[in-house]
Amino acid sequence: MANALATAQQLFSVLRNLDAQGARLIRVENLPAGTEWDGVRDRPGRAAAS
Repeated sequence: MANALATAQQLFSVLRNLDAQGARLIRVENLPAGTEWDGVRDRPGRAAAS
């Protein structure tokens, strides 16, 4: 769980920075399977939909 949490924090920080810079395209690699990664995998999709 610690790796998922640390990855989530880092990913969200990078996504916020890229958004602030006006990035038009952001690619995210597939994240590991497992329930502890569900929220991390869900977030990029939600961000893309908004």
